[in-house]
Amino acid sequence: MAEARQVRYSSSVEIAGELLELDGKTALDVGCGEGRFTSFLAARAAHVTGIDINQDSLDQAKAKATEDGARVTWRNARAEAMPFDDSSLDVVVFSNSLHHVAPDCMDTAIGEAGRVLKPGGVLYVMEPVAAGAYFEATRMVNDEREVRARAKAAIDGAAARGFTAVREVTFHTERAFQSFDEFADQQSRRSEKRRKIIEADRAAIRNSFIKAARKDGGKLWFDQIFRVNLLRKTA
Repeated sequence: MAEARQVRYSSSVEIAGELLELDGKTALDVGCGEGRFTSFLAARAAHVTGIDINQDSLDQAKAKATEDGARVTWRNARAEAMPFDDSSLDVVVFSNSLHHVAPDCMDTAIGEAGRVLKPGGVLYVMEPVAAGAYFEATRMVNDEREVRARAKAAIDGAAARGFTAVREVTFHTERAFQSFDEFADQQSRRSEKRRKIIEADRAAIRNSFIKAARKDGGKLWFDQIFRVNLLRKTA
């Protein structure tokens, strides 16, 4: 009988804490959103810049900045046009953001990371995997199979842009909801597009959600799977 596959449960910050050396480093958080992961980086690095194309998210990130705020700069900028000099940064991070870059710009974004990194610098990419219970629960609302596959292809093609693969780690996180209504409300707040999809096919989406769930303690639980790729710019 085949051996059962070991599943590692962890968190994005725990994995990053294991894989990234940040002490004294300058880092870039690409697609930083409201700055949650940027704050993790800022607590450990000498200086971090968070870039995002959404100014509202950047404004919220600035408002939430704590004592580490002095070590963070926030800039409205795109992944495919990073506003930094060549070979000026030690670490570039895409934390759950590469698949949000326009598909025809993902390779350019990886190339930009290579341009701004110093020789020997590190590229850290965390991406959700198009598999697992949470993916199945959300697929009818937000099917990201195509963009996630395109992001993986861009990572796999990083060697052509001066990178060497160092390590790949897959881990699971757990997400819990009290009910389908809680999930539907959360998704509807994410975008008008998702709200309309749920309104149009609520019963079928609910059935898919319930089918994918693990029931425990009065809650509906789902595994979400992430993959981290650590790459180094060729010296």
